[in-house]
Amino acid sequence: MASAAETSWFQKLVEDQRAELDCLKKKYENLQREWDNQQEHLGRLQGEVYKLRNQLQSQSSFCASLGCIMGNLVWRASRLEPVIELLLETNKLGDFMCVVSGTLVSFMDTYSREMPDIRSDESQFILSICGIVANIAAIPTGRQFIVSNANGKELIEQIFRALPIIPCVSGDPLKRILLMVLYNISINQNGLVMLQEQKSLIDTLAKIISCERTPELKVLALRLLESITFDIPNRLILQVFKTHLPLQKIEALKDGRDAEIRQYAGSVLNNLSKAESDFNLEPARPGGPFVPYDQCILAKGSECARKQCPPTLRKTPAI
Repeated sequence: MASAAETSWFQKLVEDQRAELDCLKKKYENLQREWDNQQEHLGRLQGEVYKLRNQLQSQSSFCASLGCIMGNLVWRASRLEPVIELLLETNKLGDFMCVVSGTLVSFMDTYSREMPDIRSDESQFILSICGIVANIAAIPTGRQFIVSNANGKELIEQIFRALPIIPCVSGDPLKRILLMVLYNISINQNGLVMLQEQKSLIDTLAKIISCERTPELKVLALRLLESITFDIPNRLILQVFKTHLPLQKIEALKDGRDAEIRQYAGSVLNNLSKAESDFNLEPARPGGPFVPYDQCILAKGSECARKQCPPTLRKTPAI
């Protein structure tokens, strides 16, 4: 038989085990209650997230719709020159250029592969604000503001970056408006210099000209090309044009069926030929130190500093 000491020790061990078990049960119950509370709290948070997500979606849709409506209204109003002059009198036009630049970057980041339907609020918004810029650039003071304002210059740079990555067909409406913006900018002397120095722009125009599916864009590209080749300042830029442009394709277009395409293609080739002849006829520079004219910096470029503009450059209708 077990001794009294052993019995006492065994009873104490059992009591300790029971106490430990009770302690574990209490901890378990506490943890269970805490877990239940956390699950309940998590459920409330998930409900709030769902609610906020719906609110955000509603706000996003509302903002897109509002931007679409207001953008189209201002776009339509900006077809009138007095309206553009009023816009130029405000101190917010530089901020507007910044908004357009940022929106264009964001839009291309989101829709670089396929543009949304042209009737969607997103498409209408980006088209309208770019259309406003095109109309601002349709008057001399407007394009001078764009090429002299830091935000305006940044917008032009973003247009250079966006044009090559805009998807074909679905992005044609946006590409059309951006080409109009650049055409209007090219009529300003400072803007012309900016465009002539962009090899990426020349490559983009070359691709559009070579594409058979976009006749309207081809006309706009040739029209812009006619403008930026009209007054080629030096041999280096002439060589860029001759290297990057599909001259054989342009030669073929000169004899094509479309009258507009024939006209612009012929003008581009004539401009290149004239520039080459002019540079070949230039007298040799005298010896000694000199500063080439094409390296001089003009303080302020005058509007369309050309002795005689071709008929296609005299008017820049609003869109």
